Amino acid sequence: MQLTELQIGLIALGVAGIGAVVGYNMWQEKRHRQTAERALGETHADVLIDPPDAPPRRLEPTLDFDLSDDAAPASDPSATQPLRRDVQEPVLADDPVTDITEPLTSFAADQTVAGWTDAAPATAAIDERAGAAVDGWADAQVEELITIEFEAPVAATEFQRTWNDLTQTLAVTMRLRGRDEHAGRWLPLTAQTAGALSKVELAVQLADRRGALSEASVSALAHALQGVADRFLAVVHFPDVRELLGRARELDSFAASVDVQIGLNLVAGESLISGTKLRGLAEAQGFTLSGGQFHARDDVGNTLYTLCSLDAEQFSADTMKALQTQGVTLLLDVPTVTDGARQFDRMVMVAEQFAHTLGARVVDDNRQPLSPASLALIRGKVAEFQGRMIQFGIKPGSESANRLFS
Repeated sequence: MQLTELQIGLIALGVAGIGAVVGYNMWQEKRHRQTAERALGETHADVLIDPPDAPPRRLEPTLDFDLSDDAAPASDPSATQPLRRDVQEPVLADDPVTDITEPLTSFAADQTVAGWTDAAPATAAIDERAGAAVDGWADAQVEELITIEFEAPVAATEFQRTWNDLTQTLAVTMRLRGRDEHAGRWLPLTAQTAGALSKVELAVQLADRRGALSEASVSALAHALQGVADRFLAVVHFPDVRELLGRARELDSFAASVDVQIGLNLVAGESLISGTKLRGLAEAQGFTLSGGQFHARDDVGNTLYTLCSLDAEQFSADTMKALQTQGVTLLLDVPTVTDGARQFDRMVMVAEQFAHTLGARVVDDNRQPLSPASLALIRGKVAEFQGRMIQFGIKPGSESANRLFS
């Protein structure tokens, strides 16, 4: 059948239309690929496993290291199960200077990270970050600020669902907030937060009493952030990994040198200490029972020192009625209280009052009486440790101290 001019024209028009659709789709695909490449960055070597002679690399705004599964060394035990340090009470013998100069907790030992040359000094890094969050939200002393910027606003609930899925097994202590540009304010991110987020900030804690932020934890965090970037076409401003880990290890090393708890033991005399009498005495002195211990608190509820069982038995309202114990311990957590020397003096006074009423003796761990001279030397060491904290830039009893020594 011979085609008419109209039919030929319609066929030509259809072919041209199909070609236009195909061309438009190819252009759209190329545009989105370029957008994703800008958000995620080019493929480059893993800075955690680069050879020692490789220069540090920093490519912003991208995640600046490989997030492959083999990035975290299998030999790193902290990759799956961080170990919490055991906190012990000091031995307060006749020469307390020798006894309490050694820290009572052991932060994770300094380990060489594969591919490192010279770590950036952590103190300088802290100074540079002092203004990282102009509103003071991030704790520049003990946290690292990481920012996620979205190409288009993202629902807070959608981000939270994705983030929770990506971080189910992540062993990193951090706080999150999101910027809602329509509302013109930052929002703390919870499951109930509503709003459209233009960016999210993460305040990642560098160290606590479990040790420093590990290489494996940083790699796991980066995997999660890569997932966010993939899902939302986001740009993640990630810090230099060498500097981050160096700063965490330096902070951890310092914290280990001042992480001290001072204990005064009250040992029963001729008869055991009655739980009922102990509770009545403690409550008369203003102690409150919480978490298996009695807490002496300040006016805003912060713990000054605690009263616990000498044999590590947990106190409770029910068990106190039948309790008969060999002794108790008054414990001062030096880094987490303000004016530690004054709090130590108060604790000594309370210990003497308790001893008098309960017929007990104030002794050290060797069951030796503590002389006024020994107590004065201990008081001096408490002041010394807190002075070192202030010099480092962390005020004893502050939010920074409580985060670091948690």
